Amino acid sequence: MAKTEQDCIKFIRIISQEHKNYWKEKSSELKKYKDAYESKFWKSEHYDNTMIRIETPDCFGYVEGFISSLFSKNPAVVIGKDIASTGGDPKLAQAAANRFLYNQREQLEIASRLAIIYDYSALKLSPQTSDEMLDKVIIRALPCWEIIVDRDASSFDDMRFIGHQYFLNMVEAKERFGAKSFEAVPKEDYFGANTGSNNYAGQKADYRDLPDDYLYIEVTELYDILNDMVYYWSPSYMRGEKLLVKEQIPIRTYNDRPISPISPLYFSRSPSKPMEGLSAVARIYDQVYEKNILRTYWANAVRRDSRQYLYKEGVLDEEALAKVTAGIDGAMVAVDGELDGVIRPIPVEPITTNFDRYLSYIEQDLAKGSVLSPFSKGEATKATATEILALAQYSASEIGKMARDRDACLEGIVAIYLRQLILLADEGETAVLDVEGEGKVVKPEDLEGKFRINALDQGSTPLSDATRKQNLVTLLPTLQALGVPQRAILEEIVRAYELNKTFLEIPEVAPQATAPGPSAADVGLIEGGATEQVIPAERLARAVRREK
Repeated sequence: MAKTEQDCIKFIRIISQEHKNYWKEKSSELKKYKDAYESKFWKSEHYDNTMIRIETPDCFGYVEGFISSLFSKNPAVVIGKDIASTGGDPKLAQAAANRFLYNQREQLEIASRLAIIYDYSALKLSPQTSDEMLDKVIIRALPCWEIIVDRDASSFDDMRFIGHQYFLNMVEAKERFGAKSFEAVPKEDYFGANTGSNNYAGQKADYRDLPDDYLYIEVTELYDILNDMVYYWSPSYMRGEKLLVKEQIPIRTYNDRPISPISPLYFSRSPSKPMEGLSAVARIYDQVYEKNILRTYWANAVRRDSRQYLYKEGVLDEEALAKVTAGIDGAMVAVDGELDGVIRPIPVEPITTNFDRYLSYIEQDLAKGSVLSPFSKGEATKATATEILALAQYSASEIGKMARDRDACLEGIVAIYLRQLILLADEGETAVLDVEGEGKVVKPEDLEGKFRINALDQGSTPLSDATRKQNLVTLLPTLQALGVPQRAILEEIVRAYELNKTFLEIPEVAPQATAPGPSAADVGLIEGGATEQVIPAERLARAVRREK
């Protein structure tokens, strides 16, 4: 049943408010993860300003270890025809998609970091103005608190709605929605402090005095998959009592089903609610917390391990006590009492070994929180070659799982990109692509069809690549013994090690020099009874002897 505009507004208000409340409760938790990754752990903690603060980079190394293991090459896909093909050219579609993905590694890495540090992330494709048909789409990584998801759904395909909540400056708002009367609001930072030049005052009149480039409105862009509608709503327009835009979802599949321009990325999910992701940093945050506290305590204890002395005088007053507790090297403190001699040092008790044992437990817990083996992070181990190979295969399988999640997001991006290009391309517009070394013209209808899209080398990571290469070298004698053609083995080696394609070229065999055949005179001699071939020099010598 079609919804009225007021029904849509009520629906959006409820969804938007639930989304804000959910992430507002989690903001303090996520801020701790953010500060730990950015090596600003003490920014979120209360501490004594007189203390020295020490922070270890464990959280940064943990996250970047995953990132370096997930990305070995530039992202790419392989596109083929589906069994129920409906047209289109898979080769041209693949060339267009890989051209687009070539420059998107940065955004994919940003989205992956967001999905590891926080609960999940997403990549959104949006139209942009361009004279080139293939450049009319841009991509942007989104944090989880900007993405509205149906948390009751069991998977992305089952979601009834998905949306994006963001701030839009007034210039872009008027270009997109027309010259409407908007009420400007400050651009808010999710983690607390407001940002932007429009936050220097606190009165609406001050906001109106600023240029439109520094004025913002809050927009909720909601894709109602069940009703095949997209709503643009803002509390800054008509106090939220009217929609900015209401239209059918423009991006369609080959069989005219609606799809949103958002492709989510989950690395870890809640078992009971799969659309609620889990932060990977949350698994090690307690250990990071304890290690920073312990190292800070040690740093302050070491600095108080200094030479201090007592000498006879009156009672120990506050000033003298301050000298002792400050740990000043060479400080002299007067006391009233008996001493062995005039001056004697204050004994300093060594730190108990319990701290060393506790630190070792923390390090073990940090190692358990990561699926990466120590040697893969550059740490020396005493493991045997067999153990290292087993650990490498285990790490590769775990990282491979994350790589498959990334590849699923990548395949969703390509599907959206191709459908969005068809929508944005002008009538008769074309572009030129390099397809297998040949320049070919691509038209929008070449991109329209039912394709099978697969990320290239799914699960490929630096660790798994090294394992596959080692296995290939080990299997070479076996393959040769089984009669595998040398040409096929050569092609696999060149592909696996990314060698120059000239290695596949078969060298031309130089023609062998043949002995010169006998001349007519030689043939005559042979026919006359000669038993051997006579060379010209020998024939000349015989003629000279006859003349003599």
